[in-house]
Amino acid sequence: MSFKPWDEKNFESSENIFGDAPSSTAIDNILRLNLSNIVSLTLMADAKANIMITVASVVFSVAIANLDNELVKWPLLTFAFGCFFALLFAIFAIIPKTDYPKDVTGDIDRKSPFFNPLFFGHFAHLPIDEYKDDYAETLMTDDSVYNAMAGDIYGQGKVLALRKYKFLKWSYMSFLLGMISAVVVFIFQGSFGDFIFDGVSRIFDVIKGEINFTWDDVKHLLCQSSVTCRK
Repeated sequence: MSFKPWDEKNFESSENIFGDAPSSTAIDNILRLNLSNIVSLTLMADAKANIMITVASVVFSVAIANLDNELVKWPLLTFAFGCFFALLFAIFAIIPKTDYPKDVTGDIDRKSPFFNPLFFGHFAHLPIDEYKDDYAETLMTDDSVYNAMAGDIYGQGKVLALRKYKFLKWSYMSFLLGMISAVVVFIFQGSFGDFIFDGVSRIFDVIKGEINFTWDDVKHLLCQSSVTCRK
């Protein structure tokens, strides 16, 4: 037994891709196990996103409420920025994605190679009679059932990898960077802030004095060479 892996680029030429695969309990179990793993990973991603939404919301609210404290104003503001982006990316991770193939009229395209009668985001746009016809056609042969299940696994896996876990990673990274940045700002402000700020202020004062001195000299020289100033 040999059959090529499913490829969306060659979908039309691969409609019978599972035709050589014999119907067996092993293949059925593999497909069900794969689909079950995808669903479990999706639930885990949503749970992690909900945890981040809760934590980031609480921290953001506390940080904003205590900005009047001059001692920790800048660290809290830095952490609040990190929590804001973490909250934003976590919300993006759990926003449902229910795109469906469309024809030239904007209706769902049942003839599209990406149409899957097993996916609720697709069959929800069909009348009940058309949905039953497509579902019955899918169940006619083992090959069509395997194709539908493989398409469902691929679609859910694509959303999981390219949307949920991507935004979830950005969310946790934003929270982590915000926390680290807040600690750095607090240490910098507490230990070296006054010393460095005083040094920078003195440097700017010196530069400003030099600029003023130079400009006064220029005005003096221009005045000496001017007939109006001499008078």
